[in-house]
Amino acid sequence: MYNLPKRETKPFRRIGDSGLEFDSQATEVSILDRSGKAVWKSTKGEALEPLRWNGNDFAGQTVQTGDYICKISYADDKVAYLPFVFMKKK
Repeated sequence: MYNLPKRETKPFRRIGDSGLEFDSQATEVSILDRSGKAVWKSTKGEALEPLRWNGNDFAGQTVQTGDYICKISYADDKVAYLPFVFMKKK
């Protein structure tokens, strides 16, 4: 087993009621459902701002409450898979 390089920031943090803001070093982020199907994906272009997810899927609908996996890709070809629970706001 090898050691991943230590990141200076957390991979993601909560913003607002249902959003996530990702590590500014992340180049691509996907939100996957329990079956591994992508429900949302974003790629960072030239912008310096971190990628953000507002809890919506590709169709713009709020995803259901449940277990999800956040796939975070970095420029150095490292990938982090982080499970989380999304709670739909009532």
